[in-house]
Amino acid sequence: MRKIAIFLAGAALFVSPISAANLAIFGMNNIGNLYDDSHIVTYVTDAQLATPGFLATYDAFVYTRDGASFGVGLSPLAASNVKSYVTGNVVLFNGDFQDDIGDPDTNTLFINALNFVLSGGAGGYIGEYTGAFSAYSANGDGYSPIGLVQGAAGPSGFGLGGSDTDIDITAAGMVSPVTAGVTFPYNPAAVEFGAELSGENPDRVLARFATGNAAIIASSVDQISVPTGVPEPGTWAMMLLGFGFIGGAMRSAKRRQKLIVSYA
Repeated sequence: MRKIAIFLAGAALFVSPISAANLAIFGMNNIGNLYDDSHIVTYVTDAQLATPGFLATYDAFVYTRDGASFGVGLSPLAASNVKSYVTGNVVLFNGDFQDDIGDPDTNTLFINALNFVLSGGAGGYIGEYTGAFSAYSANGDGYSPIGLVQGAAGPSGFGLGGSDTDIDITAAGMVSPVTAGVTFPYNPAAVEFGAELSGENPDRVLARFATGNAAIIASSVDQISVPTGVPEPGTWAMMLLGFGFIGGAMRSAKRRQKLIVSYA
């Protein structure tokens, strides 16, 4: 399969590296190790996040896991405070992407993601694995939902949502600074766990697993969900199937009417 390296030219599409930012990270792993080379990293607790206004002094919030664990959910109050804090750009990684940090493409993705989030002003959010699923208004793992995306994340597990397959870039990814410099198709060796997602704005999905499920999403928080009145692809399929049944029934009724007329 042909490999595509994404390089963006032009100031309008390039997010310049941001000067040292103040980052709050829930979960201690390779993401913090990658970011603390250039930024100020503070590992925060649920109790701190549950304190109203605690995040106000931070430029961005990263929700991930301790090491390669599956992670833990936030308390309902902490989740509510995070939602109130997030007013800027959001990047979600549907899978255990931090396990693959050390690979040049994965490093590039996370550095680009942070630059994109910081470029949207204070109140940015990066969610990896648990942090991605919790960003939805419902999830199958029982985490307190934050509700940044008005949709659902199914239960997470090995290979779920196509997480152990190739990742293909979308049209949105071709012009996004988050995927700049990353070669696609992309199959990070350590990314094997994920979940089926629904409700995200398809125009903000930068890359999809081979199954079609969203793998990387980047958007401002106000554009990250399916636009009001626009059905999701699965909904369209059901509607079209329903229209097909209706059309078939109407054609059958017309045929029966013609037969009655012809015998009369």
